Amino acid sequence: MNTPHAPHIVAIGGGGGATQVLKAAQGFTEKLTAVIAVTDTGRSTGLARTIGNVPAPGDLRATIAAFATDKQMADLLQYRFSGAGISQLDGMAFGNLMLAALANTSADFAVAVEQLAAMCRCTAQILPITAANIQLCAELVDGTLVAGELPVRGLNKPAIKRLFLSGAAPAHPPVLDAIQQADLVVLGPGSLFTTVLAALLTDGVIAALRDTRAQVAFVCNNTTQPGQTDGFTALNHVQRMTEVLGPGVLDVALINRSPYDPQAMQPYEAEGLFLLQPDDAEIAQIAALGVQPVVRELAEPIGAKRALWNKQDTIRHDPVALQAALQSIVG
Repeated sequence: MNTPHAPHIVAIGGGGGATQVLKAAQGFTEKLTAVIAVTDTGRSTGLARTIGNVPAPGDLRATIAAFATDKQMADLLQYRFSGAGISQLDGMAFGNLMLAALANTSADFAVAVEQLAAMCRCTAQILPITAANIQLCAELVDGTLVAGELPVRGLNKPAIKRLFLSGAAPAHPPVLDAIQQADLVVLGPGSLFTTVLAALLTDGVIAALRDTRAQVAFVCNNTTQPGQTDGFTALNHVQRMTEVLGPGVLDVALINRSPYDPQAMQPYEAEGLFLLQPDDAEIAQIAALGVQPVVRELAEPIGAKRALWNKQDTIRHDPVALQAALQSIVG
């Protein structure tokens, strides 16, 4: 499988989305690179950031655990403390603290990620998109400025107008190398504003995507996300990506159009998550942007909702269907 002709797949996003993409790509290649955003401020990640004065470790920890061949290390990274009466430690992932400790002993966050991935004997290259300890900020449509990933994705607020970072964030150099050497760069799935677009704010990443010989694909989410994409269509997702990347950069958009049970969607809709259901006219509008729509039944069957740590769940992509779609793009 890992021949000189095996495609190199680079996934840019968060721990969940990048892992979904690369797990799917494992079916046809072993040349895998995960480029992970580092601006989260969720409860466990946010506390680890404060304790260690580091970029967000949570998605990196989860990605390392997902590709670890050492199961004991993977379980250790994902272990969460009960708190034992210390409320701030309730739900703290041990791997977040371990990454913070490694970063402080090595004085380099990117080196700490590399060290932890080596300890776990990961089957994919895992990179932070930047080693800069910065915060995600946003201007809302009413002119309000908010700082920190949690407020940016907060509920019951005006829509997000634009994103920016709290300071300079040069891309980790191996990230730019991976983009240049890739055959396919995949953006998403994941939180559109606070993960995918946040990653693209890193200095040098958009320029690298414009220069790469690789195909650039966007895996559109299957649902809206409260606080970020309320009222969005699939077209709105792709439009926002093309606005940020510039014309001619995004080659392909993977769009889900799976049949679904309306009753099974009710628990999601009660929390403000609605399935994206693009019709033929909307698909034609996506194509008119200069982006090739790959429209398939990509969603997993809608089952019981999973409990995610301090975040709302969504309908994920089916790994077999996603593998076939990705493989069709790289030929």
